[in-house]
Amino acid sequence: MFELANDKGKRVEISDIGSYMVNSPIINISVSEGVVSDTSENVISTLTNSDQLFESKDIKPSLSHSEQISIKNNLMFIKTHKCGTSTVTDVFYLRGVRKRLNFVLVPYKTDINTVVDYRHLLPPRPGSVYNMQCVHGIFQPDAEHTIMPKETSLYSTIVRSPVSQFKSAFSFFRNEDKMRMKYGDLSIDALIGHYLDKISEPTEYTAPVISGCINSVAKDLGWDAFKRRMLESTLQEKINAFIEHLDQEMDFVMITDRMDESLIILKEYLGWNMTDILYLNRNVSSKPKVTLSEETKARILKYQVIDAQIFDHFNKSFELHLHRVGREKVASQVNEFVKMRESFENKCLNKDKNINNPNASLRWEITEYGSNINVACTFLQNKPLVMTKIITQLQLSQDYTIPIKGQEEPFLMRDIVSKIQQDYDNNEDLV
Repeated sequence: MFELANDKGKRVEISDIGSYMVNSPIINISVSEGVVSDTSENVISTLTNSDQLFESKDIKPSLSHSEQISIKNNLMFIKTHKCGTSTVTDVFYLRGVRKRLNFVLVPYKTDINTVVDYRHLLPPRPGSVYNMQCVHGIFQPDAEHTIMPKETSLYSTIVRSPVSQFKSAFSFFRNEDKMRMKYGDLSIDALIGHYLDKISEPTEYTAPVISGCINSVAKDLGWDAFKRRMLESTLQEKINAFIEHLDQEMDFVMITDRMDESLIILKEYLGWNMTDILYLNRNVSSKPKVTLSEETKARILKYQVIDAQIFDHFNKSFELHLHRVGREKVASQVNEFVKMRESFENKCLNKDKNINNPNASLRWEITEYGSNINVACTFLQNKPLVMTKIITQLQLSQDYTIPIKGQEEPFLMRDIVSKIQQDYDNNEDLV
């Protein structure tokens, strides 16, 4: 059981915090008239009436990087499974702590999956608005437009090469272990083959969707609700319309395979500094690298038909954002950022000493510098679940200084958060 503090400093149990939650339906949250953009239903209505809907479109640079980029202050980030979102969320949480920002959260949950959840959000601090959403959840435009209006919020997500994403998910969600227990010590190609044998192949009208593994990016971005509005359409028609819909909803889609470039562009759109996007490579896989056969890759892509087309589209549209910000500018800043991040990581982590972790990964030991001098290093070493609990209590306390109680090991989060904020207030550089 976690303890919280109410606005008078009294300790309360988690079951007593109802007064801190937004209990009213989301439609009662006050927003300016006209703030909410077209809902997905309106988008679908527009798309299905278009003669151009299912024609392929080449993406050609049409923007000049000399044009003024409109900065948005807040960020609605839709997490996608096994696309490097833990790294990205670390970036957002550290910035949130440094600047005392408000996050869209349900108390002590690490996801937001239903509209009902949106009626039980932690409210922002009095007199302020939500600044970020970055926990797992199915993209629900109608609800999210209300919570974080598109006029003031950058809508973003991240996608990954569908073969690479599947390979990571196959291991992370223990499917590789399950197949090995059942079929013996076979090659990774054979194990993946046995796994896919149990899944229905895509047809003219449907494709398998399995959370985390098969077309899971589409699922996270709201595919299930979207396809129900186009029941009579073919699978390809649904995919085309879905991509058009995402194009309208997302201001910028990051690419896992181009992480540093993505973060540089994101900071430009949000008006952030280079130190606002620093992250740590916390874990390194202890498993030997394996290469999939071309036949296995082709079969994965056959099943990942929705995610493959989403990735292909946004990997191409990524070039538009490079052109808009400026290719030379992005390339130069990436070089600078890589050096800065490596310097930060080498100060934070002792890579000569490893700590064993679950999921066949190794974790580097934190240095004295990271423990006592630049405690942002310690903060970034927390697991996503712990990070969410920390942010939840900080937001509940409203002064961002409450300690965490109930963890497995002693952790003076109050002191760490205070030090991070003091360093930020004093313009102390993270590197």
